[in-house]
Amino acid sequence: MEDPGSRHSGRCTSPLGGALDVHRIGMFGCSKGGTATALVMSEDRRVRAGLSLDAPMQPTVTTELDRPFLLVTAEFGRAEEPSVAEFWSHLRGWRLNLRAEGAVHGSYGDYQVLIPQPAGAVGMSEEELREWTGTLDPARAVRIQQAYPLAFFDLHLRNRNGHLLDGPSAAFPEVEFLP
Repeated sequence: MEDPGSRHSGRCTSPLGGALDVHRIGMFGCSKGGTATALVMSEDRRVRAGLSLDAPMQPTVTTELDRPFLLVTAEFGRAEEPSVAEFWSHLRGWRLNLRAEGAVHGSYGDYQVLIPQPAGAVGMSEEELREWTGTLDPARAVRIQQAYPLAFFDLHLRNRNGHLLDGPSAAFPEVEFLP
């Protein structure tokens, strides 16, 4: 509950008041959620860092962004999708584009782990399964989804550089740093 005096003091007295640091806001999304991240960043400077997991970046995302942005791409890469290349050209802050070998759009979500479970029971062929999950090992896909966003937000919101984003890593040989 808010203390009436807190409106003037600038302090929040809610139970979450000490848990949120509104000076270190990061946002990420997968697919259209990545596009939404870019759109929110273009309108709200409080979002200090953004990350997109294989987003199509609709042509409406053409605002220049001067804050860090990480693109993790598969099917919606700069070479395949003109709107992503256009968005990339408007990034003026720290930027990086990664791609995991064997990844498809569904690789950066739950599909990698969930779809193979019922695949045999529903008669899905190996080719159909690969269309959903790619050839990237599901355990590796999950590990990539954990490590790279954490390294990105640690670097740009907490000023902690674990050096994973400095260049290719022996720990993640399937991750390519795109120029």
